[in-house]
Amino acid sequence: MLTLIVVFMLHRGDDVGRLPALSLTFITGLVRAPLIGATGFAASALGLAMAGLIVLAWYGLGDLIARLVPGGRGAVGDPPRALELAIRGLYGAAAWSAVWFVLGIAGLYRPAVAVAALAIGIGLAGIAYRRRSPSRRTPERLGTAGRAALGLAGLVQALALIAALAPPTARDTLFYHFAIPKAYVGAGASVVVPDNMATFYPQGVEMQVVWSMLSGPLCGERAAEAAAGATVFAFFPLLLLVVYGWARERNIDATWAAIATAMIAAIPTAYDVAGSGYVDHALAAYSALAVRSFARWWATQDRAFVLPIALALGGALSIKLTAAFLLIPLSVVVLVRGLVAMRDTRDPGHAAAIRIMATGGAALVLAVLFAAPWPARTWIRTGSPVYPFYANLWAGTAPGWDAERSSLYQSLLSLYGDSTPLGYLLAPIRLAVSAQPDQPARYDGVLGMAFLLALPLVLWGLCHGWLDTELRVALFVSAAMFITWLGSSQQIRFLLPALPAVAVATAAAGATAGTHGPGRHWRWAFLAAAATGGLVILAWFAEVHPVPVVLGGEPRATYLARRLDYYPYYEAINRDLPATARVWLINMRRDTYHLDRPHFSDFVFEDYSLTRYVRAAKSAEEIRTRMRAAGITHLLVRHDQLFDYARSPIVDDQQSREHNQAKLQLMAAFFQEGARLIRGDGKFWLIELPGQAG
Repeated sequence: MLTLIVVFMLHRGDDVGRLPALSLTFITGLVRAPLIGATGFAASALGLAMAGLIVLAWYGLGDLIARLVPGGRGAVGDPPRALELAIRGLYGAAAWSAVWFVLGIAGLYRPAVAVAALAIGIGLAGIAYRRRSPSRRTPERLGTAGRAALGLAGLVQALALIAALAPPTARDTLFYHFAIPKAYVGAGASVVVPDNMATFYPQGVEMQVVWSMLSGPLCGERAAEAAAGATVFAFFPLLLLVVYGWARERNIDATWAAIATAMIAAIPTAYDVAGSGYVDHALAAYSALAVRSFARWWATQDRAFVLPIALALGGALSIKLTAAFLLIPLSVVVLVRGLVAMRDTRDPGHAAAIRIMATGGAALVLAVLFAAPWPARTWIRTGSPVYPFYANLWAGTAPGWDAERSSLYQSLLSLYGDSTPLGYLLAPIRLAVSAQPDQPARYDGVLGMAFLLALPLVLWGLCHGWLDTELRVALFVSAAMFITWLGSSQQIRFLLPALPAVAVATAAAGATAGTHGPGRHWRWAFLAAAATGGLVILAWFAEVHPVPVVLGGEPRATYLARRLDYYPYYEAINRDLPATARVWLINMRRDTYHLDRPHFSDFVFEDYSLTRYVRAAKSAEEIRTRMRAAGITHLLVRHDQLFDYARSPIVDDQQSREHNQAKLQLMAAFFQEGARLIRGDGKFWLIELPGQAG
C-alpha cells in the first residue's frame, strides 16, 4: 500500500509537488489583496440562494413522484434517509428537465415562467415536509475512520462549491454547458444555436442551467451565473448521498458507508467536474440509481421497481448519448434473470420467466421513452437521432457539419487513453498511478489510488461469498461499463458512472473483512488512499484560487483574465466593436459564452474552415470575398500554432514543402493585406477585415 502511494506521488509533481508553493501563494493572496467586496459577495450569495431554491423545487416535485410511483420510495421497507433524499432530488430534477424541454419548444423561456415554476416546486417541498415520516432505522454511531471520511468528503464538496460559484472557465462549459443555455435564454426558446453541434445533444442538465439563468433580470447576471454553477454542482452531493444510502441499505455499517462515500468524493476528477459546470456527476448519480434499482429488481422480482428503474435510467439517457451503453448490460441482466427462472421445474410453461423478462424489458422501454424527446427533436432538425455522431452510418444535415468532420470527431475521441491490448490490461494500474489532467494519452484526469486498492478486496469478497446477490449484479453491470469505456473514449470523467457500485461493494467486503482480525485495518488504508486524492484537490484549488472572486474581493474580469489568457480580447470585442460586427473565432477554444457580439466558429475543429479556404484559394482576396459573403467583419485568431510549420493545420503532408510554404504565405497575406490589427501579441490577433476589395 505504501509503495503504491509513493509511486502515485512521484507522478504528482505538477500539483502535489507544488502544494507548498501554491499554498503560500494562496495564503499570501488572501492576506494582501482585498478579499470581500459587497457587490461580488452579494451576487455569489444570491446565486447560492437561487440554486438552493431550485434544488428545493427538485425535492418537492420528486417527493410527489415518489409518492405516486409504485416502489418510488426507493426500497422495500424503510429506506435510509440519505437514499430517500437522493431519490427525491434526482426524480425531481429529471421531471423538471422534461418540463423545461416542453417550455423551450413552446418558446416560454421567460423570467416569469421561471419564478412560477420555482413557486410550484417550493410549494410541493412544503407539502412534502409536512408529510414526512420519521425513519424507523436506528442511527448507527460512526467510528473515528467514518468521521474522518465524512470530513474529507465534506471538505471536497465545500471546495468544489466555491469553485462552482466562480465565473466559468472550463472548456466544455464555455462552448456548451453554459453557452447553449445562454443562447436559449437570449432567444426565449430552445432554438438551434448556429454552428454549435452540441445543440443537438441531450440537455437534461442544461435545462437546469436555463432555469438558473432566467433569474438574471431579477437578481443580476453575475448572480444568475453563480446560480447556474451551484445548481449543476448540486448533483455531486446527490451522487454521494446515493452511494452512502445504497451502502446503508445493504446493511453495511456507517463507518464503511462513509468510506465508500469518501472514495467517490476524493477522486480529483470528481472534484474538477463538480466545480467546472460539467454534467458527469448527474449522469453518474442517475446511472448508480438505475443499477441499484435493477439489482433490487433481480433479487425481489418486484414489479414495483419498473417505474423507479425507468425514471433513473431515463434521467441518465436525457443527459448524454453515452448513457445508451448502459442499456446493453442491463438488457443482459434481464435476459439472464429470465433464463435463471426458466430452470425452475415448478414452472413447466415458463410463465414466470416470461413475466420476469417482460417486466425488465418494460423498465428499459419506459426509460427510453422518457428520454426519447431529445433524440426525436434532433431527428426532426437534422434527419438523424444521433447527430452529430456517426454521420457516415446515419446521414443527417446541419450547417457546419458533415460526414468528414463526424469521422474526425470520433477519431479525436479515440485518442484518449491506450487502446492496445497491453493498454487494456494495464488500464487499472495506469488509471490509479499515472493518469494526468489535460493529457489525452493519460486519460485526461486523475482517479487516485482507492479503487486500485479496492480490486483485490472486492475479488476476495466475491470468492468468499461476502457480497450478496444484489451487489454481485451491480458489479457485473459496472464491469461491463468499464469494458465499454475501454472501447470508447477513455476519459476518466466518462468512467465515473461505473464507480459507485464498486465503492459500495468495497465497503461491503471491507466491513466483513473487518471482523476477521487484521482486516479491521483496511478502513484506514482506504482512508489514506482517499487522502492522497485530497492532496491533489487542495493543489488544484489553490492554483485556481477562486475564493476572492466568489467573496467579491477580485473583480470578475480580473479573475477571468487570470484564468483565460484570451479574455482581454473578448473584453475589447464586447466593449469596442459595434453591435453589427461579426467575429470569426479561430483556435479560441470555441468560447462563445463570454462573447456578446455575433460570431462564427467551427465546432471542435476550430481551424477547419480556414484550412479548407486557404488550401483551395489562389489569392488572399478570394478568401476575403468568402468572408464578406458570410458577414464576417473581424477575426480573433490564435496565430502561434497556425504559422508553426510543425503544427499548422494548413500544412498538407501530401504536398511539397514549397507548396505548403506558399499556402502559409497566402494565409499571412489574408491576415495582413488591407486589414487593421486592433490588438495583438505573440499568441493572439484581433483583426478588422477590409470592407471591400482593395
